[in-house]
Formats: sequence, structure tokens, C-alpha cells
Amino acid sequence: MRPAAFSVSLLMPSQPVTFLLFAAALPLAMAAPTPEPSAYDALWNKAVLLKGSSADTFQELRFIGREQFDYYAFRNGGQTDSGWANRRSRIGLKGQFLQEWYFSAEFDFNLGAPDPLFNKVTDANVKWSPGPEAAWTVGRQGVRFTLDGSTSSLVLPTIDRSAISNNFGMIEESIPGISFEGDRGKWFYRAGVFTAGSADPYFGKFDAGTIGFVSTGWHFDEQWGLEKAFVRFDCLTQSDSAKNSTGSPQPFSRNHQHALSLSGQFTQGPWTFNVDLAASEGRGSQSDLKGIELEPIYDFSPEWQGVLRYTYLESKLANGLYPIRYESWVTPGHGDRYQEFYLGLNRYFYGHKLKWMFAVEHALMHDVAADGGSYAGWGFTTGFRVSW
Repeated sequence: MRPAAFSVSLLMPSQPVTFLLFAAALPLAMAAPTPEPSAYDALWNKAVLLKGSSADTFQELRFIGREQFDYYAFRNGGQTDSGWANRRSRIGLKGQFLQEWYFSAEFDFNLGAPDPLFNKVTDANVKWSPGPEAAWTVGRQGVRFTLDGSTSSLVLPTIDRSAISNNFGMIEESIPGISFEGDRGKWFYRAGVFTAGSADPYFGKFDAGTIGFVSTGWHFDEQWGLEKAFVRFDCLTQSDSAKNSTGSPQPFSRNHQHALSLSGQFTQGPWTFNVDLAASEGRGSQSDLKGIELEPIYDFSPEWQGVLRYTYLESKLANGLYPIRYESWVTPGHGDRYQEFYLGLNRYFYGHKLKWMFAVEHALMHDVAADGGSYAGWGFTTGFRVSW
């Protein structure tokens, strides 16, 4: 027995300090090796064209882009429409230089009907960000009005932005302007001045009014004991001009004199709940509007997600409401009351960078003018989304 005891004693450190160091190092020695990047990681990393240190002029230069296409089938009584739609085909560059400076340039193309092939500039801006409390951006950029309007199409949990975004927010995702934003503790803020039109594929003609925008919000995670919780208030005002909401390929904005949005997002475990309340004061033929969007989301796993959305809008005047994308392809008329019920299922292969989406929608549009905007239809959409 003694030889066995002696062999064990050789393995044990003789001093207490040595033993503690040995015990502390043992988990590190036994730790699993760093996992290799996945095939997705390796492929997406090829989009990084240059990676520098803080001492270099360029910290990063990245090739960016997205491809989004849908199959849709919608019916409103005897009116039907179905087919494939190339939603967005974009490529560009973005980067960081001199540590505090950033730029983004992205262009949209008509691959579905390439005549002409080039459609428009989507992003073309330069940002100076000396710290988390202040960042200035100049150029074509998102205004970020309403909850869906502030969410990039890259990370939308639904096929389309809601009817609130479509009727209250910007028609274009990005428009020319200058903005200031930042974070200070739990408080975040953003303000900007943008052109209201006339639109063109580049930076607009700057011959119409201006849009003033202010947004502020607060994170309530700790106070409410949730993983994520914020409430945000957006305010938009637009100067009077006959050329507001004009131009091509589509106008920059609706012709609201004033518009407000109170939104929030709350996440705990697999559940997320989004809410948006909006109201506006129109001008000319643009009616006053009010609406609400409720959107519970449930993550079954990191790969599968379910989405419900209910939207209700009212217009003070007849024909004051616009249907969303595929509904308008079936029935292009306008109405005065709108409801939408959306049920979606998302499959994530590489987060939002590679996903497949499915949706069933039922919408009702009341048309008091009875001039072609009445809608009580169903629709199915499936969409593929890839971005880098």
C-alpha cells in the first residue's frame, strides 16, 4: 500500500500557496478550446475588406448589401394578385476612419424589372461620433419616426412595416438631412432637420419644405425588472409647401403638418411586446390620423420565432388611409378605417443576416366614400432575407 500512497504524494503540491495556484490554474488547463468560426462566420467575414488598428487611418472597411424577395398571394373578393417580387437589392460600402468618423454609401437596384437598373441612393452619409453622448450625421439617412420606421428592414420581425409606419412615417427609409443623437445613462435622444421633397433618386431637389424631428426615450429595464424595456416619444413637424410629398421614384414623406408617436418595447425571456400609438394633424388633402399597433413576439428557440400584430387606424376625412404594399396591389383605393391581423413565423439560419419568413394577413378597410377602397381580404407571403 505504501508505494501507492507515495505516488499520490508526488502529485500533490507540498506548500499551501503552491496548492492554491495549482487549483486555480487547473480549470484553465481543462477549459475547452475556443470554438472555430462557423461556416456562416467564415463566409460573412469575407465582406470585411480591411481591418486596421486604432493607429491606422481606416479602422474598418466593409462591403455591405442585402437581397430580399417575396412570394405573395392576396385576395379581396373577386380581385386577386400573386407572384414573385424582388423587394430590395442593395450593395454599398461602410467604414470607420480616424477612430471617430464613419461613413455609409448604399445603392438600390431594380433586379426584378431592370429598366432602368439603378433605382435610388438609400444611404449616403458621414457620421462624427466622439463619444456615446454625441453623434452628428450628415447626408441621406433614416429619420426613424415611429417604432417600425426606426427599425431597419434588415431586422424587421415582419414581412412589411406596419400601416402606422406607412401612413404616419416616411415613405422612403432614408432622406437627406442632418441629425444629432446620443445616450446618457438610461436616457437616449435624437433630433434632426430633413428635406420634405421634392424627391429624386439621389438627394432630392431641396425645393419644398423641411421636416423637424425630435425623439427622446428612457430605458426602464432595472425599474421594471425586465431584460429590456424602453419607452420613446417621437415628434415630427413639417413646413408648408405645395411640393411636399412629391417626386420620384416615390416621395420622401406624407404631408403631415404635425405627427406624434409614443412607442415601447418590452422583453422578458422568450417574449417581446412592441406597442406604438400615433396621431397626426394633416394638411390639405392629407387627413388627420390616429392609430395603434400591438405586436407580441415569441421565440420558440434561437432559430424559430412567432409574431402576431394587430393594427388599427382611423382617418378624419374620407380616403385618408393608404393600404400597405401587397394589399394596394389588389385594391389600390383609399379608406377611412383600417384593421390588420398578422400572423408570422420566422426561421433564422444566421440571425437576421439569413432568414426565411412566412406570414398570413387579414385586413379590413372601410371606405365611406365608396370609391374603390373597400377591402376585406386575405393574403399569404413568404420572404427570403439575406444581408451582409
